Amino acid sequence: MIDPEVARLRRLRGEALRVREVARALGSTQSDLLARGACASWRIARVVSGKLKAHPYLRYQNDVGIGSILGNGLLASFLAMITKDEVQALKRFESQVHMLMRHLDDTRALCWSSDFSDTLGRSQYELQSLLEDLAQITKSTVPAARLPERADRTDSLVGELARTVEGDWPYLAF
Repeated sequence: MIDPEVARLRRLRGEALRVREVARALGSTQSDLLARGACASWRIARVVSGKLKAHPYLRYQNDVGIGSILGNGLLASFLAMITKDEVQALKRFESQVHMLMRHLDDTRALCWSSDFSDTLGRSQYELQSLLEDLAQITKSTVPAARLPERADRTDSLVGELARTVEGDWPYLAF
């Protein structure tokens, strides 16, 4: 792992812990959706922490700082204090889950390990399912899961590429 990847993993872990704290403050025992979100974000934080702890450099193995823990607690308490009803609480939680989903997308797209990417993919699927269930209650729109698009392949395009490469690269056979 390199420094940008470690920083990205730490941001993802911080975001996951923030979502968990918000779910707990908004009352995860009262709503099944908040409890699902808290558990999903806790799993993401555990996986990322395990990945960071497996690194041989000691400075990459740092745990979450006390400032981050206090900041997450204060944000969660503030959101719980200004929330009036359950639908508003779910809307606030949904916005936090959207931010976690964006960080998870970025981290998964840029990670090198296929096993780690698969683990993040399962978490991504779980969060997408949670967002769909939240959208039914909050009446919001959920962006559909992004699937890779297939490129249209035409014989004329392949033929043009083969002609231009043929003269430059004698050892490539098309």
